Amino acid sequence: MVMKKVILLLVMVMSTIFSFAQDETRIKNLKEQKEILSLTTKLNKLQLDYEKEKVNNVELSKKAADINAEANIATTEFNTTNASSTVKDAKTTIKRLKEAKSINKKLAKSQKKLNRFEKKIAKIKARLDDLDKKIKFVEQ
Repeated sequence: MVMKKVILLLVMVMSTIFSFAQDETRIKNLKEQKEILSLTTKLNKLQLDYEKEKVNNVELSKKAADINAEANIATTEFNTTNASSTVKDAKTTIKRLKEAKSINKKLAKSQKKLNRFEKKIAKIKARLDDLDKKIKFVEQ
């Protein structure tokens, strides 16, 4: 009789331990799924920001091309016959060159920002792929 109670007690303890092990696995899977959702949210936000910056970059590129063309034309239009008009032309040219420098700086900054977004997006996608593989492996 005592032996039956001991065996019954052992079976109960083993089933309890087994259920805790299953709960730990389930909790681990839920945590990984939570991380996937968090990363997916972050990825979507980064992609949205990337697209906004891409639009900004295209606008800056167009503006830079126009201003650079104007600056190139302005530097070749000097006329030395009238000194006062030459000074005025020089001031206008300086102004256009400063605008060109400013817009080119903004364009370079925008390009760097796009590159950073691309790196972050690639990193998050790689992390998501790893987590997807882990979850699919555990589910099978």
